[in-house]
Amino acid sequence: MSLPDRFQPMSGSKRLLSACVLGMALIAGGCQVRPLYSDPGPVAGAGAGVSGSVQSKLATIAIAEVGTREAQQVRNNLIFMFNHGAGQPANAAYTLQLGVSYQDLSLALIQNATNDKSGQPTAGSMRMTGSYTLTRIADGKVVGKGTRLVTADYDAPRQRYAVLRAQRDAINRAAREVAEALNLSVAQDMSKL
Repeated sequence: MSLPDRFQPMSGSKRLLSACVLGMALIAGGCQVRPLYSDPGPVAGAGAGVSGSVQSKLATIAIAEVGTREAQQVRNNLIFMFNHGAGQPANAAYTLQLGVSYQDLSLALIQNATNDKSGQPTAGSMRMTGSYTLTRIADGKVVGKGTRLVTADYDAPRQRYAVLRAQRDAINRAAREVAEALNLSVAQDMSKL
């Protein structure tokens, strides 16, 4: 007399598979996923009504003065992103040191033998690097550091001033994108505090 298949004991591979599935379920049960800018509610030990959200922490960051036009553009974009256009905080809890550099790269060259200007670049790329150091003012402790790299491409027509304008526009786009990348990186650092 034989038992139906459903009453047969499990084979070794089926046991191993079920044990792996159970183990992965237990591991995944300990993970926590939540939006970066969510408001988790009041923070323990904080005063009544004080929110622990990342956005409110970002609003307490003062960005130090910078020396170049490109760095100033990144700084202005970051100030706007941190405070939603309200400017620098009056009583900052953190300070951010910002460093920005860029490099103009030629990508393509004219290969026309009948043109006396062969070898003139026709396409370019601006590579901008932004780095930051986030410091807590109260104790001078560095709470975050990072570097982000962004590339903005542009076309280089034959007119000299059109090329200058295209390069400037590429720098502007790169500065905006570097600021967005740094904003996300600083927000990640602040979410750990």
